[in-house]
Amino acid sequence: MDTLIQVLLVLHFVGLAMGLSVSFANIVMSGLIAKAAPAEKGILGRFPPVMGRLGHFGLALLWISGLGLVQFKWGGFGNMGSLPWQFHAKLTLVILLSGLVGYLSAQQRKMAPGDTAAMAKLQKFGKLAFVTALAIIVFAVLAFG
Repeated sequence: MDTLIQVLLVLHFVGLAMGLSVSFANIVMSGLIAKAAPAEKGILGRFPPVMGRLGHFGLALLWISGLGLVQFKWGGFGNMGSLPWQFHAKLTLVILLSGLVGYLSAQQRKMAPGDTAAMAKLQKFGKLAFVTALAIIVFAVLAFG
């Protein structure tokens, strides 16, 4: 059982790395797109959706490995009352982050090429998702560190 828990924890950290890499990459890329020549904007604009798919895979990996850890390390959701309040705050933020990612994905699919108002909204909510992810890490460290 210890090996399974270790594998789940490694997968959890890989999912975390994938998700955070999307936030960092898109923050940097949005700055590059804003300063790019008009002909380059379309080419650079293809990067965020591809990174977004990587983030979706990372978030799915986090959910799957996280649910596995709850089940196999802490005995399932029936024992969640024994976990520290920081874990419950973390879980709440994970649900919020999942909603933000869904919202960002939906907005990105609706966005027309060159729609600067939609891009500004994506950037704002993308930064909120990044801050939420950082808060999740803080609460995870406080709960389990």
